[in-house]
Amino acid sequence: MIGRYIIFASVHLFVTFSTLKILSIILPCSVTCYCSCAANFLLCLFVAILTFGFTKKRGLNDKIQPSYKAVLITGCDTGFGNALAKQLDTKGFHVFASCLSKNSPGADDLRKSCSDRLKVLEMDVTKDESVKDAVQFVKYNLGTCVLWAVVNNAGIQKGFTTELSRMQDFKDTMEVNAFGPVRVTKAFLPLLKQSKGRVINVASVAGRLPMAHSASYAMSKHACVGFSKSIRLELDVWGIQVISIEPAFFKTPLADPENISKRIDESFEHIDEDIRNDYGDAYFKKFKEKCHHLFGLSFYTSNIHFVIDDIETAVSVQYPDTVYTPCGSIFILIFIKCAQLVPDHLQILFLKFFSNFVGFPKPIKAN
Repeated sequence: MIGRYIIFASVHLFVTFSTLKILSIILPCSVTCYCSCAANFLLCLFVAILTFGFTKKRGLNDKIQPSYKAVLITGCDTGFGNALAKQLDTKGFHVFASCLSKNSPGADDLRKSCSDRLKVLEMDVTKDESVKDAVQFVKYNLGTCVLWAVVNNAGIQKGFTTELSRMQDFKDTMEVNAFGPVRVTKAFLPLLKQSKGRVINVASVAGRLPMAHSASYAMSKHACVGFSKSIRLELDVWGIQVISIEPAFFKTPLADPENISKRIDESFEHIDEDIRNDYGDAYFKKFKEKCHHLFGLSFYTSNIHFVIDDIETAVSVQYPDTVYTPCGSIFILIFIKCAQLVPDHLQILFLKFFSNFVGFPKPIKAN
């Protein structure tokens, strides 16, 4: 399997070098004519890296057989998890859809709309005992299947401007978004080692790019991305692959403008009077309005199939990418990739410009 991947990558690199060399002969005014050998090599390598993803999708897209393979998904009450459970069920996988409550509307929907291959179970990713019970449930119901993949999808968002957020907002967010994947992955590793399967962590573009007024969420997603990077190296010896899914700007219940407004009210409810005076009442009103407007903008797409399709690909192809960044627009993807590549000081300037463009208010006592 690895040998085929290496051969394919080598052939792609050779073809890229050859193509650019031929272009330099046909087009004397091409860039390569004015570069040194070292610069030409780096240029060819850069082009090869840029185009490899496109080539790989067409040449290394073999899929595994879903029969006798089970997938555990956390956070299936709503959003990505609920939609993913349905899609994998239609593809023939045996799905263990964990919900915070097995009697939630989302859990009932899954039981009614999916096949007998799908099992709904209750699991709270913040509680060790709940995760242990889930392991026993999966073992008991696996039958002749193997646990092929664990999709750590459960996530929450609490807290906004750091000074105005409670410490509990940070703790709760980290407990679900950062420690949850660790807790679940550790618990199910014995089963994954048997199948040489994969761990799929649903992070966020916020795990790569810092954004103002979302420190608690960004912290948790940076931690999730870091966890994926580390265990990818650790679990390679067991034949387990680790994939990070990092969506950008999708309308889910987590990013619903009405839900955002409610969480702002909860977060700002117990602010000390001195701090409230520093910001002024107008700040809180305008901040809430801007957030409601921002999360309702058109670049927040409701077409979550981009995310679901990427997760399905991560589960089902033989040669998955290490990172997927599903976006609703190619322009947003280009913006994200460029923002990740530029030096930190330019990234900060750009993100400040974005914050000013959105029109977030300034505290009344700020200079």
